[in-house]
Amino acid sequence: MATHPAPLPLREFCPLYYLLNAIPAKVQKGFRSVLVYLTALDSNSDYMAIGSSIGMLYLYSRRVSQMNKYNIEGKCEAITAVKLLNCFDDLVAVGTASGRVAFFQLVSPLLGRNKQLRRFDVVGLHKSTITALAWSANGMKLFSGDDKGRVVYSSVDLDQGVCNPVVFFEEPSAIVQLEYSQKVLLVSSHQRSMLFYTQEQSHHQLGTKPRKNNGKFGACFQPALCKQSDLVVYAARPGLRLWRTDVQGRVGETHVLKPLFNQDIPQFELFPRLGFNGGYRPSERQLGIVSCFLKEGWVLSWNEYSVYVVDCTNQVIIGGLESSGDIVSVSCTENEIFILKGDRDILRISNCPEGLEVHDGVEESEEVQEEQHPEEFSHVVEALEVAEDSEQQRASLGTMESRSRSSSVTSWQSAQGMITTTEASISELSSSRYSTITQEDFQQELVVKAIKLKKKGKRRHWMGYTGPGCGILSLVVTDRHIWCLDFKGGLFCSGLPNGSLSWQKFEENVHQVALSPSGSLLWKVEQKTMTAYACGKVTIKGKRHWYKALDDTAFVALGDDTAWIIRSNGDLYIQTGLCVDRPCARSVKVDCPCPMAQIAARGSVVWALSEQRGVFYREGLSSYCAEGEHWKYDTVSESQGLEPICIALGENNTVWAFDTSGNLWFRTGATVKNPQGEDDHWWQVSITDYVVFDQGSLFQTLIQATQTVATATRAPVERVAECLRVAFLSQHSQCQPSLISVSTSGVWIASGHNEFHVAKGSLIGTFWKSIVPRGTASATKWAFVFSSAVPAKEGSFLWLGQSRKDLFCIWDKDLQMRPFTIQFPPDIEMVQLSACRDALWGLDHYGRVHIRTLSASCSTGMHWTLLDLSQLGHVKFLSLSCGSQNVWACDRNGMVYFRVGTQPLNPSMMLPAWICIEPPEQPAGLHLVKIQTSPNDRMLWALDNRGNVHVRIGITEEMPVGTAWEHIPGLQARQLVLSMRTAWVRLSNGEVARRYGITERNPSGDYWKKIPGLVSWLAVTPMDELWAVAPTGALNQRLTKTLQNNRSKNHGNVGSLSGEELEEEWEVI
Repeated sequence: MATHPAPLPLREFCPLYYLLNAIPAKVQKGFRSVLVYLTALDSNSDYMAIGSSIGMLYLYSRRVSQMNKYNIEGKCEAITAVKLLNCFDDLVAVGTASGRVAFFQLVSPLLGRNKQLRRFDVVGLHKSTITALAWSANGMKLFSGDDKGRVVYSSVDLDQGVCNPVVFFEEPSAIVQLEYSQKVLLVSSHQRSMLFYTQEQSHHQLGTKPRKNNGKFGACFQPALCKQSDLVVYAARPGLRLWRTDVQGRVGETHVLKPLFNQDIPQFELFPRLGFNGGYRPSERQLGIVSCFLKEGWVLSWNEYSVYVVDCTNQVIIGGLESSGDIVSVSCTENEIFILKGDRDILRISNCPEGLEVHDGVEESEEVQEEQHPEEFSHVVEALEVAEDSEQQRASLGTMESRSRSSSVTSWQSAQGMITTTEASISELSSSRYSTITQEDFQQELVVKAIKLKKKGKRRHWMGYTGPGCGILSLVVTDRHIWCLDFKGGLFCSGLPNGSLSWQKFEENVHQVALSPSGSLLWKVEQKTMTAYACGKVTIKGKRHWYKALDDTAFVALGDDTAWIIRSNGDLYIQTGLCVDRPCARSVKVDCPCPMAQIAARGSVVWALSEQRGVFYREGLSSYCAEGEHWKYDTVSESQGLEPICIALGENNTVWAFDTSGNLWFRTGATVKNPQGEDDHWWQVSITDYVVFDQGSLFQTLIQATQTVATATRAPVERVAECLRVAFLSQHSQCQPSLISVSTSGVWIASGHNEFHVAKGSLIGTFWKSIVPRGTASATKWAFVFSSAVPAKEGSFLWLGQSRKDLFCIWDKDLQMRPFTIQFPPDIEMVQLSACRDALWGLDHYGRVHIRTLSASCSTGMHWTLLDLSQLGHVKFLSLSCGSQNVWACDRNGMVYFRVGTQPLNPSMMLPAWICIEPPEQPAGLHLVKIQTSPNDRMLWALDNRGNVHVRIGITEEMPVGTAWEHIPGLQARQLVLSMRTAWVRLSNGEVARRYGITERNPSGDYWKKIPGLVSWLAVTPMDELWAVAPTGALNQRLTKTLQNNRSKNHGNVGSLSGEELEEEWEVI
């Protein structure tokens, strides 16, 4: 009979070098260096949150292997507590030594999740060090406790963007631990543990006996999917005792653990390291803060001297770590324990290397690759990189979205071939914890809305709502109601929301639905029979009477008093003179040049979409001729290559289109006399950061096919979905989606999933106009373009070239766009150029710097002067940037240099000195490669060799070199440009993003937001007007149009100055 080996023990497989190297050991504060100590820790399957002594929160994304950092503004003070939460949005709360509490709503890369970083502050109630934090599972409650015994409850409303804190209660001693579940707050202080019932406003003490000794003894709930009355509590007691109580605090069982500690305690096997302190046993061992870990009945306990894992069911100590009082913080995930020890050491204790998952008793990893390790361990060390973990369904009273994550991990154990356990041995140690998602979470309405920004000016909204059924096939919004048709044919209705939605099922077995703009007319097309019916006197409740309107109907569009009907055979009909008392009439056939798929009608304007995605509009409509005269093909759509999947007519004479790539477009000025509109192009609205469109989710069969094919071929789901989407779009579907509806309440769009979004207020449309400078061919391919202020004139200079050997200058106010040629010195190639109002600087391929002086009398300069760089020795510049008075540069080693003056010599005819500035603290192998200053010298940004973005903070007139560097999370860039107010970046895929929220007090800004369009090179003028080189090599200028959601006139403008001010008021889902 085969024997099974013992279970794989908990141990440290490898030091977390990738994590610790991403946190600087010291930072620059002015002209002095400050050491960085790690002070708090929390973890889950997606993130690791680490607090520091300098008030900086370091957040490591385990899915994408990226470290971000978040600053708690104000006084630099230690973070003493951190708490992560994974719910509908990822949240992380922090507490500080002075009593400040704040939390961040994190940016998520997942589809349909939050795309903007938000910070909330809980101020004024705590006056001493924060010692404990706890979230409710839905993120709507945050509890914080301090070392004076005060507990504060903060009600979090992400809908309104507010956080309302109140003092919950006060204990006579310091708070040790907080946990919240099923409307019960479990509080442990130095003197006792209490259960507070938040709904009844009552409390019970755990047990009836007082503690013999005060101390840091914690208590926790046993994770389980249960009701409140079934909650189970584990509570640490003095003398190595552990209580197991019910939710009323009645002790059901006392585990006396002291006999177990009289024997040899199995210690966690640690990875060998230099200078590691040996174990230290205080005079009397004690339990401490507790949490349930890995298996039912297993309890993790820790204090500053020790960490223990105890199996209470079998009365066995699984393992432990005994130290010399330097354990700072401990956190656990499903099968991992993270221990923050000493000043900056983090241990990971687990039953398997990081990145390996245990599924049904089998360790799984999909990809193994070798990775270079730090020099301290030059012996064989390998890195296991898990490209894609098996998707794990998270289900609790419904199916939560499955996830996969990838992380780079190191395994010293696997390098020596020592992981040879069997399926049985691993499964014995890998029983999953119970889900902590409770019924309370799902009693909350699934309504995700915007965070309100406290900024001046007009406010804009993108708000998201959850649909009522199984996906959204059609979305129709009238003056008073919103209607949704799902994939199964269920028709739902809700009044327009002031807050949440209240859905009521209206009909079943509906193939398509249409309403007039006022909502007085309602038609449906039945499934199977494909018969159209009209409803007289639409009421949400009560009896409804349907009148048969027409057989064999594929699509219906309703105007104020007309119905446009596409038959199943492609013929087009119209019914006129409709009203509440006469919801349908006789059908009259209307000629059309080709089979139509969709019709949009509003206010005597009619547009149509053909089966081949051609766009048409109807001419000759009037109050006397409701059917019009003839169809006109929209050449504008053809010239832009637009392939709409649905079209709509909206308020203020607008036309809207949603294309096959999920882009939203609009045109303006569509009236009876001018049905095609006043624009000669479509304007694109940026929605991709807020609304994720997935054509594949429109039909369940496509979803099933995606999953099936992905499983069978072991290909990424996203890749398969894209292939199927392309294949699906090549065929015409009989079920036409209506994913956009525009009313007085805003612009509503559905993503195809069971969610939709509304934009209220003003919108910004973007169009990239191709510019051909006079005397150049339209086929000219430009390589670069950059901008500068013009000497003694308004506007900006555009400097552009086709290679490193030529340069042209254009004044952007010159209507003819006449280029002036700038000659380079003989046999010189310029690898980089930068200009300001009075100088043009060039860096040649030898690393030399040339300066061309500009003036009002000679705006493009007369000659080049070679700059004397003898002061710098063998330093070779890699990048340089000119401001109005100062010049910045970085060399090939990433060092940064600063110089006052843009001319070769200063007024005293002396050579200005270069001042060396320390670059950002970065892990080995990372260094700056690009430096960029703003035209007014008030901002300095930089890129490193991996595209990470950094900003110099503390720049003032008195301190022009600034005080410190700060990393800007959220993206990796290929190019960085600055205006006088903000930063723009070009990403590796050609997308463009702007940084919002930059002020003198907040030089790093708040968040990134993309704008429509793809470019191969980007330039911005001092006043935020964008120019670019298109992927085709053409020179493009960004035009914008502000579309206001009211009766006022729409505004068009060149560039983005006025438009981008409105853009700052976006409220992000």
